[in-house]
Amino acid sequence: MLLAAVLLAGTTGSAAVSAAAAATADAPRLTGNGLPMLDPAFGNDAHFMKALALALYKESPVTAYLPTRLPDSGWRYYGMRSQLTEDGYKLTAYRSAKAVPAETMLLGAEAAAVPAASDVLYRLAAGHAAEAGLAVPASAKLVQGDGTVGWKFWSSGADAESEEQLSRKFAALVKTGAPVSGATGTVLVTRADDGKLTYSASWTNDGRTHYSFVGYGSLDDFVSMLTSFRPVINLFDAADIVLLPDDMQLNLQPGRGSMFVPYENRFVSLAKAPLVKNGTAFLPLRDIARIIGGEIQYVAEGSGNAVYVSRNGWQNELKLRLSTGDVFRKGEKLATVPLVVQEGTTLVPLRFMSDLYGLPVTYDAASQAITVHRANWFTNHAVPSVGSGADYKTSVLSVGGPPFTYSNGRLGQGPVWGYEQRKPPLGYNSLKYQVYHVGVPLLPGDNSFVLRDMQTKRVIDSIPLRTTMTAADVPFRTDGAMLADGLKPDLRLTGSNGKSWPGGYAEISDGAAVDLAGKGWSYDYVQLSYRFGELESKRVQIPVKDGTLAYRLIPNKGPGTYEVTLYTPPGIMPGMGEKAAAPLVRFVVVIL
Repeated sequence: MLLAAVLLAGTTGSAAVSAAAAATADAPRLTGNGLPMLDPAFGNDAHFMKALALALYKESPVTAYLPTRLPDSGWRYYGMRSQLTEDGYKLTAYRSAKAVPAETMLLGAEAAAVPAASDVLYRLAAGHAAEAGLAVPASAKLVQGDGTVGWKFWSSGADAESEEQLSRKFAALVKTGAPVSGATGTVLVTRADDGKLTYSASWTNDGRTHYSFVGYGSLDDFVSMLTSFRPVINLFDAADIVLLPDDMQLNLQPGRGSMFVPYENRFVSLAKAPLVKNGTAFLPLRDIARIIGGEIQYVAEGSGNAVYVSRNGWQNELKLRLSTGDVFRKGEKLATVPLVVQEGTTLVPLRFMSDLYGLPVTYDAASQAITVHRANWFTNHAVPSVGSGADYKTSVLSVGGPPFTYSNGRLGQGPVWGYEQRKPPLGYNSLKYQVYHVGVPLLPGDNSFVLRDMQTKRVIDSIPLRTTMTAADVPFRTDGAMLADGLKPDLRLTGSNGKSWPGGYAEISDGAAVDLAGKGWSYDYVQLSYRFGELESKRVQIPVKDGTLAYRLIPNKGPGTYEVTLYTPPGIMPGMGEKAAAPLVRFVVVIL
């Protein structure tokens, strides 16, 4: 990653400007279907709140905030009543025994049901009125709030044990900053005569618009939701590319023949109801494949039947031997799991998903509630046209880290990319989210901007790019090591047919060669290697005499793009070790 940062300074630098900065106020950038890019946690096409979020984006007189997490509905559907007010909006979320039509959740829908008070899950409101509903009584006790994050937490009517629990919970809450990023606010917990606790919060970003949130469920639900609020804004105003986590939650319970998908507000039938045996929860294998977004294939083997489980396009990723419960990946035994067969349906333990696929799975033995989370990366882009520049410069709104690599698809997964961090939009915690100004090198013709998961190496998205640049626009790319050493070498590329190339790019026919000539070198020799797709060649030494070098390169892996790198001799650069060599110059050879 250090190399990536150095390269950005050398090739893109602080001049990296996203197309977002050039977008005009009267021409907002939209998604391919003409809609604004909302946070996928409530703006995903499958999310039951998307239509409401879009309506709030278009019609609310103030910037709307919505939670990206949901409270427990007690195995019932979610419903919403919403309306605009003179200076904001109001929203009431409730649980319903019957499915609630999406159109009745929209702003001011006349067909919206009036829920019973016992079914209300939470209420939201926004406007210019000062903290309506959060007048802190004089008898309330401050349980947390030293002013460092601009939030105070009060309790009214709770007993000493409850106050101690609240103090610990809220102390942990503010360790990572304000519950709603960029805002100051108040939390009030009140105890009714029947002992029931109500959790309320109010916050403001600017002292003019105030938001209020009242939760009627558990303390855990309230805290989870309060920290999940995000503004309903067009994220393309902040970055060219949006790359954010999109969590799918699934709720299951032993004995229930269907699972609940909260964010989609629907129940899905299961092949067989989950069961508990000897304290272990079991799920149908067929349903597990569906949960992980994969598929299964039954095959007959000499030692008995087996099941192949595939996911994310990786064919036959896992093999489960049905006679023994042995699990294999690429021929290597990973585990042995107990199996339960009921009426021809094979059930496997929950840990099949958590241990072998890394999915967060929880089982609450008291309530017998099974919760599965499956996180995917959601991406969308409003990419500007690419001109004749040598680099593609863009911006990415994503989580911190960064947990991704960026590259030109024609150059493979090499380290030639760079980024600079910028603050995310208001309402997004900068400890978790960042806007990255990213740069990758371009080549004449068709290119692609590839975003890849750094951990799994899987491609998340590949954005086609077409440039108008020519071979003369491609430079020899120098790294910081060369600049620090004061070297200013002169390099030339010449094809074996005698054609001279003006920059760091040459095209040759298959079987031909390219001659590299240079002067101005102070080393006794340099090293050369090339990358072709995922293949990295061995390094060869090129002698340097009187500051000059000459080498004939004959790429022999067939047509395609070869990224060639010159390195220092080992041990030259301080702090890199005796055997480490630093990259100096990169250029590209294309076999047509």
